[in-house]
Amino acid sequence: MSIIILHLLKQYGISYGYFRLFEYLTFRTMLAAITALLFVMIFGHPVIVALYRRRFRDTGGDYASLDASSKRGTPTGGGLLIILAAMLALLLWGDWNSAYLLVAVAAFLYFGLVGYLDDLQKVRFKSSLFGLGQMAKTFMQLLFIVPFALFFISSWNPVPAAWRTPVLLPFFKNAVFEPAPLLFAAFIVFAYFSIVNAVNITDGLDGLVSGPSIMTLSLYGIFSYILGNTVLSSYLLFPYFPGCGELTVFCGALIGALLGFLWYNTYPAEVFMGDTGSLALGGSLAALAFLTRQEMLFPIVGGVFVAMIGSSLLQEKVGMRLGRRIFLRAPIHHSLTHKGVAEPKVVTRLWIISILLTILAALSLKLR
Repeated sequence: MSIIILHLLKQYGISYGYFRLFEYLTFRTMLAAITALLFVMIFGHPVIVALYRRRFRDTGGDYASLDASSKRGTPTGGGLLIILAAMLALLLWGDWNSAYLLVAVAAFLYFGLVGYLDDLQKVRFKSSLFGLGQMAKTFMQLLFIVPFALFFISSWNPVPAAWRTPVLLPFFKNAVFEPAPLLFAAFIVFAYFSIVNAVNITDGLDGLVSGPSIMTLSLYGIFSYILGNTVLSSYLLFPYFPGCGELTVFCGALIGALLGFLWYNTYPAEVFMGDTGSLALGGSLAALAFLTRQEMLFPIVGGVFVAMIGSSLLQEKVGMRLGRRIFLRAPIHHSLTHKGVAEPKVVTRLWIISILLTILAALSLKLR
């Protein structure tokens, strides 16, 4: 909206004074974050009450902590609040001429819809065991991921042609190698699916998924800004992606929405984001990773997410073959709470780990 106003003022030769600030990505990013934050803070309570009255309540089955019963009845589906806040901020402050922004928003909304349908099923049958089936959920995710992979290796991809398929590793200046397009598309399907479900499975304790998500979004926001800036990308020896900077506004909107959501989601949570929020976040982070061509950085900056899905896979695949548990519970944060570590302490420590991993990943900006 702000960009449209600016263009109209320019077109008719009207002096636009302070509207000139809308030309700056940093200013619009801050406004997007503040707008999303205020929206959640103002409308959070009414939305939580509405979810409760419509029986959008958690059954307690998604949480393997010792006090899972205390979570039963808490409103869920709070991811709707995150989606509404972020979309309002993007409508006001985003430049919708950017193909990068359109792709990121498409991923955000689509995976949010899949999550909402899953939450709706759980609420309808009053059990976390009766959401979308594993096959149905996988199919619906691949329904977006496969076209995204094919789009990414096509000429429609906004990423410059020379940088669509080369494998870029953190701390390396040049591409390591360039696989065949279809082979890279297959990698995109695997990595995208893994990231989405890694974020989704992390959402098991109050406030846990929001902290690492904010850290990851912050770093990808910085990379987006650098890649979309000719001076900074040249100075730091990164490729220049025209229009990629608009993803910075997208990251700002999601960060603001998550900060506002944390107000209600910190222990003891007044609302859960549900799959509506966790899948929307996972889809967004995966899209950001590929659109900035920093997907190989995700195992570092998103190390907490990787640890969660890694522990679950070890428990399920390796543990079953060995005939014994590797962890008391999986993902690993449930194992910690099962040992008696207080939930807020587990969440805070994982946030600290996420901050340290983000700093480590940020070093790749210069150490290359």
